[in-house]
Amino acid sequence: MKKGDVLAVARIAGIMAAKKCSDLIPLCHPIAISSVEIDVTPLGDVKASTSTGNDEIQSARWAGTGQGDAYAWHARVGAKEDVDFGKVEVRATVVCDGKTGVEMEALTAASVAAMTVYDMCKAVDKGMHIEGLRVIRKEGGKSGTWVEGESVIGRDG
Repeated sequence: MKKGDVLAVARIAGIMAAKKCSDLIPLCHPIAISSVEIDVTPLGDVKASTSTGNDEIQSARWAGTGQGDAYAWHARVGAKEDVDFGKVEVRATVVCDGKTGVEMEALTAASVAAMTVYDMCKAVDKGMHIEGLRVIRKEGGKSGTWVEGESVIGRDG
């Protein structure tokens, strides 16, 4: 992209956001974070090479603004529409040694990383949207381990 390596910048932005969570969210106290891991993964069948003729890959139609922001995104021709084409998955894992949870830090990290992808790619697609922000796993603290979609019985039975 014109602005640089989108995935690398999004990872750094997510890490920085986790560290600044208490500055952004009222009544969220600062936490000594042990580690932050941000995974930014493009999904779907995306190719970066060009093709012509009857090849099985063809460029998606898009008209740039003439400012160097037209990039070659490609989709399979004749195959089922790839529902993940053009999507990016962001996962944030935050760890601390304290007795408190770090859900807010992880959610802040994931959302800022996603917004960074949006910011860096908006010249290519202004119709992008960010969705599905949620906690999928939490370990430790008073409530023990919680996993999205699993029923959890409280500590008292």
